[in-house]
Amino acid sequence: MYKIILFIFPFFSILCFSQSTKDFKIPESLKNRTFDQLEKSYSTEFRVDNKSLLYANTFIAKAKKEKNVIKQIDGYFLLFTKSKKNIHYVDSIKNVIKKGNTVDNLSHGYYKMGHIYYNSNKYDQALSSYLQALTYAKTNDNKKSIILIKNAIGDIKSRTNDYEESLKIFKENYDYIKKEETKDPNNYLSFLYSLTVAYNGVGKYDSAYVYANLGKSKCLVYNKKYYYKAFDLASHIIEYHLKYNEKSVKGLKKNIDYFKKHDSTNLGITYMYLSMNFQKLNNRREYFYYFNKMDSIQKRIKFIRPELIGLYKNSLNFYEKEGNKEKQLYLIDRLITLNDTIYKSNYEFSKEIHKKFDTPELLEQKQKLISNLDKRNTALYWLLSGGCLLLFIFIYLYSKNQKKLKTYKIQAQKLIDISNKSSLIDQSESIQKLDVEDKEMRLQDTLDKEQPNKVKSQIPENIRESLILKLHDFEKQKMFITKSITLHSLSKEFETNRDYLSKVINETKGKSFSKYLTELRINFAITELKENKTLRLKTIASIAEEVGFNNVESFTKAFKNITGTLPSYYIKILQKEIRV
Repeated sequence: MYKIILFIFPFFSILCFSQSTKDFKIPESLKNRTFDQLEKSYSTEFRVDNKSLLYANTFIAKAKKEKNVIKQIDGYFLLFTKSKKNIHYVDSIKNVIKKGNTVDNLSHGYYKMGHIYYNSNKYDQALSSYLQALTYAKTNDNKKSIILIKNAIGDIKSRTNDYEESLKIFKENYDYIKKEETKDPNNYLSFLYSLTVAYNGVGKYDSAYVYANLGKSKCLVYNKKYYYKAFDLASHIIEYHLKYNEKSVKGLKKNIDYFKKHDSTNLGITYMYLSMNFQKLNNRREYFYYFNKMDSIQKRIKFIRPELIGLYKNSLNFYEKEGNKEKQLYLIDRLITLNDTIYKSNYEFSKEIHKKFDTPELLEQKQKLISNLDKRNTALYWLLSGGCLLLFIFIYLYSKNQKKLKTYKIQAQKLIDISNKSSLIDQSESIQKLDVEDKEMRLQDTLDKEQPNKVKSQIPENIRESLILKLHDFEKQKMFITKSITLHSLSKEFETNRDYLSKVINETKGKSFSKYLTELRINFAITELKENKTLRLKTIASIAEEVGFNNVESFTKAFKNITGTLPSYYIKILQKEIRV
């Protein structure tokens, strides 16, 4: 089942204005207003174009007059919210921070530029801006800025369906922003909404429902109507997943008139969930009533949601049973178009669609219908060609993936065939079983081998010898499987400085600290998996943690880079050989 993506309510209007602030003069009635008062008035009158623009222009004119860089940046963002994704305000912010390029100004400027990119669906550029903002914020250790920027990055992760990672970020930051609730209600509500989205994304609907309703109650306290609509829509979507179908229907219907006036995308999503609710309630008439309304909006604004595929497929199945070929053909056309759109915009998502609604199956159904509908032959053949192209692409990608899997199997077998005594990674630098009595002899051997480099090294000889011994102990005692080891932490453990330790590792091991540590861990994992049956029964995530990696992704990537295969294939072939 697809994870549900809650639509983030567009708090900002999509109306386009070209009014310039160059010759704007602040009205007498607004000259004594503070920035906070102007921003509050702007929010209150947001849907009234002339009034909201007046407050926004006054805000930025006042900021320019006072040469307040931070407020100028905020002013341009206010103007952006009244535009139709008018991204040129990024350039306006860049010009402002060039003139006042302090660390705080740069951090705030890049943060707001990230918001502009984010609200314009340019997530790569948004992430780049947020990361630059974070770098500047950390320079001054600006706690609040760091929290807000990280939360913005978490929102990008939510938009790209990485809900587990985004939820970690939101939970870490929530305690801080909760203390700032009364001082900064807008950011507090934004954090609440982010938690609602993330909990819904990971399928923890009870928690998502709690935060959605908390958000609604807080919106009433702070008189935030637009935030309220976002939380309200979210709560009724969650009710669908909690199987409160009648309650969900009632709530969704109440929002229809509002979304008709202000937001076509949310109106389409409302119709979509009404249709899905009536499907669960076995009400065919209401199901198709809202399905057709949703379909009409989807064709016009082309909003994309994973749930659409299941919904269209359900309608197609109904018309197949009924024998209505015209409706079948229409829905197949819609599904192929939708499939093609998703394939072009998001490859990973398209793979899921191929699993759930296979294009070749659609084409086969379509070919049967073509023979009974002569009037549409030409259009159908064009669609068939497009479907075949998608099929060929899918087959090519599948074939390429199979070759890769075959390579992994071969590499895993080679890895197992290596002798137990042979070191995969680096025979001269893997974990060596040193006895206490032969340490001095091995140390002397190492020093003799490194004699040509002694001239270049500026490390005192006694410190160098001590560090070599400590590294041998580090390897022998398997201290490297401790998580979160850094060059800094290990140098403190060795009672030395990081430069000395880094140089000794480079000179004696011939590699960086990071590579040295990674290879030790992977070598250890290879040996342990071969010898330890219990470890082989654990998940890859658990194995990664036991050998010192922070997450399964970094472990898998390191294992693949070093061995040419994946840990799962290595374990699979190990188990097969042991059974034999």
